[in-house]
Amino acid sequence: MKQLCLSGQVVVCLAVLLILTHVSIAFGAEVLVVKSKDFALYDKALAGFRSVYKGSISTLRMKGPLSDPDRLAGAVRREKPKVILAVGLRAAKALKAEISDIPIVFCMAMHPAQNKLKSGNTSGVDLEPKARDQLQAFKRVVPGLKRVGIIYNPKRTGRFVNSAKRAAAGAGLTLIAKPVAERKDVLGALHAITASAQALWLIRDATVLTREFFNHTLIVQFEKKIPLLVYSEQFVRKGAVCSFAATYPSQGRKAAEIVRAVLAGTKIGDIPIQAPEGTLTVNVNSVQKAGLEIPASVMNNPKVKKIK
Repeated sequence: MKQLCLSGQVVVCLAVLLILTHVSIAFGAEVLVVKSKDFALYDKALAGFRSVYKGSISTLRMKGPLSDPDRLAGAVRREKPKVILAVGLRAAKALKAEISDIPIVFCMAMHPAQNKLKSGNTSGVDLEPKARDQLQAFKRVVPGLKRVGIIYNPKRTGRFVNSAKRAAAGAGLTLIAKPVAERKDVLGALHAITASAQALWLIRDATVLTREFFNHTLIVQFEKKIPLLVYSEQFVRKGAVCSFAATYPSQGRKAAEIVRAVLAGTKIGDIPIQAPEGTLTVNVNSVQKAGLEIPASVMNNPKVKKIK
């Protein structure tokens, strides 16, 4: 009977040991991923992250009770990560507001400068390539480009447009920027800007970007021969002339480089916000309909993605 009890105690001890081991693994990951929500594009970014970072990872999602920033912060602290990867703007803002003693690396977060995501314990990856790189890419597609029109809401994208103005000047371009405060002003701004702009640059601005607005810009592109330069390949597939955009896996890879640097001892406060690499995508049919001729340097470049 004693032997049976002893055996039972051994079994219980083993079970407890297994549970503790499991908890240790779950709470011992170096990197804790916090996703704003379940989203296929976030998963693409995470695939890029995992292709570079090979260490231990655990994951939390902002849903249910964890939608509350305070509860989310408590759950994060229980995990005891060395670095937090915030995927999406919502997660980045919530974690920055609640946690100041654990390094936070963000990605898939739009306009990080405008949203004030950078701090002493946070840095990360911009959603877009640098304005300078976008403009240089557009110049390759539109020979002789001098004047680029852009419509924006200063509250949403003012900082980006200011940096774009400086980049345009450095690239020998003039940025004709029309600020708007409400959606009702957007089409009027579009009409005004087409009087002098040689091209229209569509940026990621929620006040400006609607299906109606995009359809109007396509009409302008084909009727007035003013090419549409955009921030996403999806708009090129819908008819815009070209985009210079980062892939989602590339943003994850860039975030992984920051995480590895932090784990190696670099202070995250010393790491500036990083820009992802961009890919130039051109809609060959739209180029022709917009009255442009694709330069051979673009047409024959294997790194340029061409869509028909």
